[in-house]
Amino acid sequence: MTILLEPVNYYWHEGDWNVPRILRTVPTYVAQIICQIHIAAGQGDKIVWTRSSEGAFSTKSAWETIRMTSPRRQLLTDVWHHSLRPTISVFLWQLFQDKIPIDARMKQMGFNFPSKCQCCEAFLTCLLRVRQYRTCDSTLLPLLDSASVTRERYSYGTLLRWNAAKYPGVPFSTDNIILELNTDESSLGNPGLAGAAGIIRDSNGHVHLAYQVALSIETSVIAELTAIWRSLELVLAHDLTPSVVEVDAMAVIQLLQSCTFRKWEVQHLIMSIVRIQQMLVSDFQHTLREANGAANHLAKEAASLQFTMVLRHDDITGVLPSILNLDR
Repeated sequence: MTILLEPVNYYWHEGDWNVPRILRTVPTYVAQIICQIHIAAGQGDKIVWTRSSEGAFSTKSAWETIRMTSPRRQLLTDVWHHSLRPTISVFLWQLFQDKIPIDARMKQMGFNFPSKCQCCEAFLTCLLRVRQYRTCDSTLLPLLDSASVTRERYSYGTLLRWNAAKYPGVPFSTDNIILELNTDESSLGNPGLAGAAGIIRDSNGHVHLAYQVALSIETSVIAELTAIWRSLELVLAHDLTPSVVEVDAMAVIQLLQSCTFRKWEVQHLIMSIVRIQQMLVSDFQHTLREANGAANHLAKEAASLQFTMVLRHDDITGVLPSILNLDR
């Protein structure tokens, strides 16, 4: 390596490089590189950072100079492509890194989850109720005599049979079928064009009946009450008796429980609902919107219908079967 001890002006003569003097100091290929450097005459000296195109120093260019780079991965280039939305890129990156926060992965990481068993809200209470019935399934006998009860030890089919114990007056037996009615509305605005729907299933997830109906421009509360009223009338006409009616609107549940109303239209709906409820002996319960996906899906479709549709189990098509599997 050749070190130039003289200043630059030693190799400069009359506005140009002194080539013979440069050749006596450095090899020919180095002299050619030096001679290609243009120096503007008449200007003062200026410090230039050659690692950037502007000649100014930056920490970015310094880091790019000293850092150890890895080979570029085409997969990551495609994932973080500018044509993809950031949310999609982040999802794909999490997918390739096995970082999608699904339940199984979160459990592997040590997170604890509450039980998703839909059959009992108070496990020990259900077991105490089971003791009241003589027709007790043999699969539950070890549970009743066990000092330490854990739900994880038993199959979903066994847990499903506890559902009967949630409803007083219904004998616990494997032959009993508990019916559950879910209703919902979908309004495009408040008020706005609305649709109502209801679906009744048994404790095995079998759909007995479902309906969709388009409503006029209504508020969300009136549309929700109409959905409940139409659903109860339908199950009554088909001689079905749901043990529980689930609604995802807490305000409507409070209206039905308190029977308070301001408008005549609401009063008429509430009185009609209470009358049918007393005939069916059904309980109203609040459920989360995530657990009311099937009724919500039907209600959104109903807003664009021109007539009322009544569906049986064999009529369930499209994405609804998948929603029903998640909605169990």
